[in-house]
Amino acid sequence: MRNLRERGSGGEGTDWRLWTRSPRAIRRVRGWRSLILLFLGAATVCLWRAYPQQHPFEAGVGVVYAPGHAFILKAPEGWILDRESRGKGRLEPVFYPVGFTAKDTPMLIWAGSKRFESGRQDRIESLLAEIAQVLSPPRGEGVKAVPVEECRVGKGFQAEIYAFVSEPGGESLFARVGCISSPTAIDYVALRAKDKSFYERSLAAFAAILKSYIPFRGGEVYIPR
Repeated sequence: MRNLRERGSGGEGTDWRLWTRSPRAIRRVRGWRSLILLFLGAATVCLWRAYPQQHPFEAGVGVVYAPGHAFILKAPEGWILDRESRGKGRLEPVFYPVGFTAKDTPMLIWAGSKRFESGRQDRIESLLAEIAQVLSPPRGEGVKAVPVEECRVGKGFQAEIYAFVSEPGGESLFARVGCISSPTAIDYVALRAKDKSFYERSLAAFAAILKSYIPFRGGEVYIPR
């Protein structure tokens, strides 16, 4: 070892400590450092696009976990995806406009899933009845779900959209739900607004979130913008 050091410090060899301190070596190190930082930055962007976010994030992507399956939804621009404000017992993400929180927003969109026995024919009707009970006006009036339209969502699935009105009277309750049927469950996206103006302003976001529906089976996911 002594001979190697002596030779390395003379004219026959190059001491590794002197090499790392030379201007050329410093430029090499800085060059590699820049490449590594650039690579890490690009990897971070790719992961942000490919994997769901778990914290409040504008135009974020989130997973809705259900018994035996899961699906992905994406918030549109100007809307927040929030998984934290619902607490540990509520796994469904909620969506609300930028500038509000889940507690004070005048229009809220959320998602969930209802599991049913395979082959049951009244699955959507049963889900709509459960939502109608929550929406019942304080005056004791009934609630009716009215079919609005159907739309295609991710992976070729079809969604049925219903609006809720009071019965009798047919007054809008500023709420609607989109239902996606699978063999064993009904996945849904629901909207509730404070009044007519907020309800109408939130319909485009509701449609965008519903159409972003994609079944999640793990790994990377492509979310169309």
